[in-house]
Amino acid sequence: MVRKSFTLIEGIFVIIVLAIIAMVGVRIVGELYKRDYIVKQVSKFGFLSQQTADILSERLYNRIPLTVIGYNPSTHDFKYIGDIESDDNYTVFEWISDSFDVKKELNLSGFVDLYKSKKPILYAKDFHKDFIQSVEQNKFDTSSKLEDLTAVIFAGSFDRGEEAALDDYNDSFGWHGNKHKYVYRIDEINQSGNDANISLKDNADRIYEKFYLVDSAYAIAIKRDLKKSDWNCNTPWDKFKKNDLLLFYNYRPWDGKTYCGDTNGTPDGNVTLLLNNVNGFKIKSVNSHLVILINMKSSKADINISVSKQKVAF
Repeated sequence: MVRKSFTLIEGIFVIIVLAIIAMVGVRIVGELYKRDYIVKQVSKFGFLSQQTADILSERLYNRIPLTVIGYNPSTHDFKYIGDIESDDNYTVFEWISDSFDVKKELNLSGFVDLYKSKKPILYAKDFHKDFIQSVEQNKFDTSSKLEDLTAVIFAGSFDRGEEAALDDYNDSFGWHGNKHKYVYRIDEINQSGNDANISLKDNADRIYEKFYLVDSAYAIAIKRDLKKSDWNCNTPWDKFKKNDLLLFYNYRPWDGKTYCGDTNGTPDGNVTLLLNNVNGFKIKSVNSHLVILINMKSSKADINISVSKQKVAF
């Protein structure tokens, strides 16, 4: 019996076919891997950006509306959020918040009895100093007195804060070393049953029936928009990456303080990481509401992934 064998040409042909199949297979596997990576990253970015937007929306819900500003750390210029134009270059967004933890725990009314109040003393209804002080001390991990941790802003029309602040905005809330005409520091709080007498250090032209007890300002910025030379935070500069979105808190503009990543004022407070891989961040005012815009972006080899999230803060 004669056994036939492959000719050289047939062998070469088989090798070529197998090589083609291998190349196609590698390409298919690569495409599958790429598609899987994109799906996972888009899903991850979508979840993280939504989570961050929810956190910020909750924080901004407790803002004093007229205190929200855009800030340019290079020029030290700032502007009320409602006056910012689309081409304005403000990369840091700040606001003063009421003591929302106290409201949650105590349901603080924020009302004064105008008949029992006499400038500079407010007779605050349902105000329990010791309990509020313990909440604030736990929140900011401090032993400071309540008088040093909080201040008063009157609600004014439509609970926005005093509208007169818009007439001389730079000196309204103490932003970046300026005056704080419409934030009233507290000198002393004396309990009177379930109510309290709050003595103000600063002269109030008018006393209104409703007030906000404010305890901190907040600032949001992407690290790349800040300067290392301005960094005065306890957390080292190098701990954060270029495209990290940062939240600053526990600083009080009415005491001449600014967030710890800025020197236009006395740097103070804390900083924490909100989100990685942030390509763009913005807050804009639309019909008295705030719209939060977050864009996340990541690049790996020839794969570029971008996810945008938008949420309204009422």
